[in-house]
Amino acid sequence: MREPREPNEPRASSPPSTATASVSASRRALFVLIGSAAFATASPFARYARPADPMIIAFGRCLVATLLLFLLDVGGVTKAIRAIPGRDLARVFGAGTLLALHFALFLVGLDLTSLPAGISLVSLEPMSVVVWAFVIHRIVPTRLESIGVFIATVGAFVVARGAGSGEHRLLGDLIVVAAVVVYGLYVASARTLKDVMAPHAYAATVYGSAGIVLALALLFVPTAGVRFPLPGNALLAIAGLALLPTLVGHTLVQIGSRTLSPSTVALISPGETIGGLVIAAVAMHAAPTGIEMIGGGIVLFGAAIAIFGARA
Repeated sequence: MREPREPNEPRASSPPSTATASVSASRRALFVLIGSAAFATASPFARYARPADPMIIAFGRCLVATLLLFLLDVGGVTKAIRAIPGRDLARVFGAGTLLALHFALFLVGLDLTSLPAGISLVSLEPMSVVVWAFVIHRIVPTRLESIGVFIATVGAFVVARGAGSGEHRLLGDLIVVAAVVVYGLYVASARTLKDVMAPHAYAATVYGSAGIVLALALLFVPTAGVRFPLPGNALLAIAGLALLPTLVGHTLVQIGSRTLSPSTVALISPGETIGGLVIAAVAMHAAPTGIEMIGGGIVLFGAAIAIFGARA
């Protein structure tokens, strides 16, 4: 017969219930779904913004996103910036610099290649997340992650073989891949800065820092086809980029990187590719070529192996 428990004796901890686990899984699924849907609009919006220069587009999306976040909580964001030490503020500014570089490379590369090719190469982002997680956090990739990285890399080479047909150019592909590399480093930096600022203040500061870096870059980087005022379609596209892939997508990634596993955060990128290809084909009549479809499929397959082969 079990002895009666003393009044102050702690209860034995019980394993989490199935309901709790399912709620957690539901939240992860919702995170991936919303993030993928938001990011999927980035490439179509960028192409719709033509003939605006990609650097102008990158600066505009950061400016609009920063202004909106500051207007929502001017006092809170200002107080958060003043409260953190200068060294940590410099680290946040460094994260903003990485984001500025990612935006610039991605939009310039996308402008120099076909829309389906650029969207397909985005699926390499999980590979970048895995590599940078090892370099910065010493998280050794599993065997399946390594296999997935290899398969996705092969897929990227297949996509690149389609260069020369239509708008597809190898230079644009290489610049998009460079943007992918920077993205993994940017996500890793968000995890290291999770205790520095509250999420909304961090997002506003990062987007503001990215905007400052891009504004300075515009003073030295020659831009082509700039017309002021910008045409209406470009203004709408920049607003769309600021609202959906930036405010919703990138802010979700920043928040998710604080608590979720890298593999869960990385799931957004293949979802972005699938959604972006569908939007491009249906709304913009930019259907992928045969070689782009094959290469994109291989990249997605490799990304899926790497993501589901990751450690919990």
